[in-house]
Amino acid sequence: MATKSVSPGAALLRSSRMFSMPPPIPPPPGDYSAATKHYSPTATINFPTHLTVTTTSSSRLTGDWGFKRPFPLKTTTSTTFPLVRIKKVDSTEQVTDFESASDHAITLRKFQEMALPVSIPAVHTHRYMKSVFEEDSDVTALDDAKKKKLVNKRWKFTGPWLAGMTDGDFSRFLEKSVRGRRIEFRAFLKENLAAEMTADRARAAAKAEEPEPPKVTADEITEERLNGYLRVLRTERMTLYNLVSQFLDLAPVDVNVYLRLLGKFMPGTAKEFENGSPYGVSGPPITHPSAGISYLRTRNFLENHALYGPQKHHAPIKARVLKPTNLNTQNYKPIIGIGGFVANTSNSDTSFNAVKARAATRFQRALYGFDFEKRGGAKLYVEPSSATVDSSGKIIINIDEPASEAEVVQKELAGELAEGESVLQHLVNARERAQQRSQIPLNPRFGSSGFGSHGPGIGRRVQSSASNYGLKYNLF
Repeated sequence: MATKSVSPGAALLRSSRMFSMPPPIPPPPGDYSAATKHYSPTATINFPTHLTVTTTSSSRLTGDWGFKRPFPLKTTTSTTFPLVRIKKVDSTEQVTDFESASDHAITLRKFQEMALPVSIPAVHTHRYMKSVFEEDSDVTALDDAKKKKLVNKRWKFTGPWLAGMTDGDFSRFLEKSVRGRRIEFRAFLKENLAAEMTADRARAAAKAEEPEPPKVTADEITEERLNGYLRVLRTERMTLYNLVSQFLDLAPVDVNVYLRLLGKFMPGTAKEFENGSPYGVSGPPITHPSAGISYLRTRNFLENHALYGPQKHHAPIKARVLKPTNLNTQNYKPIIGIGGFVANTSNSDTSFNAVKARAATRFQRALYGFDFEKRGGAKLYVEPSSATVDSSGKIIINIDEPASEAEVVQKELAGELAEGESVLQHLVNARERAQQRSQIPLNPRFGSSGFGSHGPGIGRRVQSSASNYGLKYNLF
């Protein structure tokens, strides 16, 4: 039976986003070590692969979701939010295959409520987190002016990341994409050799105060000269690696320091990797580094409270202790969930690890044991500091211990302060405790006044107070 022909305008509308759904994107890459780990088949995947469809409340009551057949009310009205993902519009049973999409949609809303910008992965541990939308980070194509400076700052490459490939994938990559391009690679090496010879002649002419010689073209490079150049490249490992990476457009690979010494074996011709890419350790992202979850460039803005005015710190967020610290099993870092994500805690000397005294504060007591009285376990307030997206599409959130002032203000707003406790009294008590701690001398040989043989200010932390400025309370 012949299909009914449609007009060009109708065909254009059918293929547009208004009347059609985009095809699903590939699922996240599998974990090769999943055979030795516990994996839940109902676990939420790293990122959504299908479009989320919603409808109005009145339309959901009639099963109208904009498709050619109504959806069953028993399934679609049992969820709080009208969110579904369509796997197949027409299946073999002539029904629409769908499921709830609240997992990813609600998680996206929770993340956006944190007001967190997405940063590029830090090359060093104490590096300042830079937004993925900076000019030297959000790079896909390079011109001649930016090629040398930002060659490894890109996040999109046509070639694979070799460090993340298995032996079988690497062998298939060599057979399908590399072995048949020998002629192209030799032509690429001729272009590179001609550019080097042109630069050498220009430097020699400038040193001899002679006019600049004409440029050397690739056609002038003979096969004998190219073979000699190849023999030199086999000894200069770093140069050969950089040329192969440039030709195949490979994602950068971070190497150890001792491997950089391979280019220093030949005297006078020391070469090094052109590294420094934030994606050299874990690989480039499979999408844009922001993953479309946040378009904020920075978190440097003030939150305005209705009573206390502009706040110094952002409002902390309540998190759940998924797995507390257990010194007996050498689990020194607790596992904390925030907004549907498993957060990373700081490795420094904070209340999240076992460096400080055990269970010294109420915050630490929630980290060192299960609370069987509270439904769902212990909860505490934390401050999200940064977020990144790794090469597999996972969102990694880093959290810190919140400021005491911001925590008590947030508790008052949520109605969680104890009876008779006020923000003002809490902050005054915190200020008095801080002043008492500041009076403890740093060196035992100094007296309580903190004055030693070197004069005042040695061995004692001198802080200004609210009374110095004529204020009764210095709240913020």
